[in-house]
Amino acid sequence: MNGISARLTLLLGAVALGSLSGCIVERINRGSGRYLLPETTGDPDLESNDVGARFQWNSLGFVDYDDFSIPLVSPDGNLIAVRAGAPPKWPAILATAKAAPTPPAWFRIYEIDEKKGVRVRHEQQRRWLLGRATDDRGFLVEEPLPNGGRRIGRVDWETGKVSWLIDEGFVDAFATIALDGTLAWSRRPIEQPAFDLMVRRGDGVGTWKLPAKWERSWIDPVLSPDGRTLFALRRGDGTVELGWSRLTDESRFKDGISTHGISIRTTPRRVHAMLAPQVGAASPPGRYARILFLHPDLGRLVEWSPRNGLARPFPEGVINATLVDEDRGIATTSESLFLTQLADGTSKLPSRLRLTDEPAIPRRRGGPNGGLLLFRPSDGRYEVIVARLPGTQGTAAVEVP
Repeated sequence: MNGISARLTLLLGAVALGSLSGCIVERINRGSGRYLLPETTGDPDLESNDVGARFQWNSLGFVDYDDFSIPLVSPDGNLIAVRAGAPPKWPAILATAKAAPTPPAWFRIYEIDEKKGVRVRHEQQRRWLLGRATDDRGFLVEEPLPNGGRRIGRVDWETGKVSWLIDEGFVDAFATIALDGTLAWSRRPIEQPAFDLMVRRGDGVGTWKLPAKWERSWIDPVLSPDGRTLFALRRGDGTVELGWSRLTDESRFKDGISTHGISIRTTPRRVHAMLAPQVGAASPPGRYARILFLHPDLGRLVEWSPRNGLARPFPEGVINATLVDEDRGIATTSESLFLTQLADGTSKLPSRLRLTDEPAIPRRRGGPNGGLLLFRPSDGRYEVIVARLPGTQGTAAVEVP
């Protein structure tokens, strides 16, 4: 998180993966897709009578981390999983042929108590990478193996014990899991470079595979919480596409997948950055499946839904965000935390409200408590903060006049 201007400029309108109706004043070619930028005039800041400018929060304490991994949050928002120690190397992060077993790191499960703070429930030293998702039972981890393979496990929230979900002699990586138990991940033979896309349905109907083509790898799948919609990236030699499909049956998944060109001049690390800060955020809140990703060419975080093919940008400089309803999100830059209102692609202008003068990574908190968890980085530690939005109960709130 390095120097980005504190004064953000919002793109007033939306970016389309393909086409967009409305008043278009500029056309920009980005890779294999066309991105249409509506007119950018006016003041994007919210007026003080729209949302109160006072933001209160409750700090629960600090947790160590590896200067790379963002904590994972349980679906009910009461537990977090953190990796602490030396950061992983890029070959391990990208699951390349040069990946080696990682040095031992501390994996800790913390309980969140709004009165007593954060407390360690379990801790252990393991040669794992922190995974990309959680469910009610635990959080995902991945382990590079000495033979060049890789396996995927789930660490139990209650006991701290790991169960190896995928351990079949391949390089299995980039896993995510839905609340119904559906698991999606990338797989390649140890001696091959390209990843297939794998799905194991939570209802036990079987395992499906979408093969790689032309050495283009399917990576970083993202599942909607109900397990019905899947997003994934397809990475080639300097290229990346966004794909999506439904998981209603195997034929719909394999034959109905749609891809959209994102970039023809990117790198594996930039592709990794598209989804890593969001830890695979998709769907709710809202009525439709959608995904947040950092666009490697536009250089900004966007929200995209297959319902209308519309990519709505967050403010320039946003490095992480979480949606709190259909159109609003909490977003952070390297210097500030904002409440943002996304554009609707027609006449509605986006807006923003500065909440703090310090950055904090936001995560929605499920369960009866609701609200947000904020992770504020500070010298190898995260300060863990609880906050709530208008209409929720608790010690922290954004106040509406």
